[in-house]
Amino acid sequence: MSAVELPTWRGAPDDAVRARAAIDRWAGSLAMARLVESFGGTTGDHEGRELLDYLDTFSAAHWDFRRGRERNLAPDAGLSTTQSALVVEEVPRLGLAGIERPTRPHYDTVLLTGGMVRAGIVKPRFVARLVEGGLSVSNIVFLGGFRSFGGDEHALAAALGVVGGDEVFAMLAGMRQAFGPLGDPVVDRSVAAKPHASWCEYSWSAGGVRLSVVAAPSSEPWARRANTADTFRFWAAHRRSPTERSVLVVTTPIYVPYQAAGAVELLGVDHGLAVETIGVDAVASDLGALTQQFLPQHHLQELRSAIRAMRALRARVALPGEHPSAG
Repeated sequence: MSAVELPTWRGAPDDAVRARAAIDRWAGSLAMARLVESFGGTTGDHEGRELLDYLDTFSAAHWDFRRGRERNLAPDAGLSTTQSALVVEEVPRLGLAGIERPTRPHYDTVLLTGGMVRAGIVKPRFVARLVEGGLSVSNIVFLGGFRSFGGDEHALAAALGVVGGDEVFAMLAGMRQAFGPLGDPVVDRSVAAKPHASWCEYSWSAGGVRLSVVAAPSSEPWARRANTADTFRFWAAHRRSPTERSVLVVTTPIYVPYQAAGAVELLGVDHGLAVETIGVDAVASDLGALTQQFLPQHHLQELRSAIRAMRALRARVALPGEHPSAG
């Protein structure tokens, strides 16, 4: 069984209809139903936005293992052997693996989403291979924030050639490894009293392509670092040129449904950009003994993130008169 279609945005009149239909098929899929049933729930009594409401509540109770922690600091979930096997079987059908090829020959901008230290290395490597394979792009932008390394990331950073202690250093190292030598970047920054309110952009020109690393500010700098939504909003509103209209988002495979929905809402609905999202393939992700291993509980955690993002997007593209339920 192939993966259920994820929402995209083309800048066309039927975008909202297509996005709504894709979300409803995804939430109402057999794969989703089987996973919910394995944890004692049922999706059969709900559809449309009501189903997403149910899935949001259900996943909060059963699949939120982070409880506010960084991803690499979540405790073991204690899944049964049966549950683990079912997760491995079903999550690819929900788009958490295998969506690795863009549909267009050209994009104005490729947006790489920040993340843990490995992501800083493998995402630019993947995009470099796409470009070498013939993908035409004008801008390659690595989006992240000033997130300090935690847990095992310090040791991983040293092993992967990253000098520094936060996400931005990993993104810079990855861009230099994939597209270098780059020389000294042009730097544009704003330093605020609260660290999470600061932002910075490093940029280069290489082979006719503008490369940049953007550390975005948080929309709640008194409370937390910038999240994915903050980075999308900041780039679209403050660092994007008017000529950038088509966007390919590149992320870790396990995050594709979550970030696809978020990108459509924040870049497509809000800014009218054409948007699609793909994941890094296994070749680019291969770091030998340091390769990231995603366990069943990680997939369930990101399925919860995807449910929340799909629910928010579904509210934005609701039918006229349909009560939006997403908070």
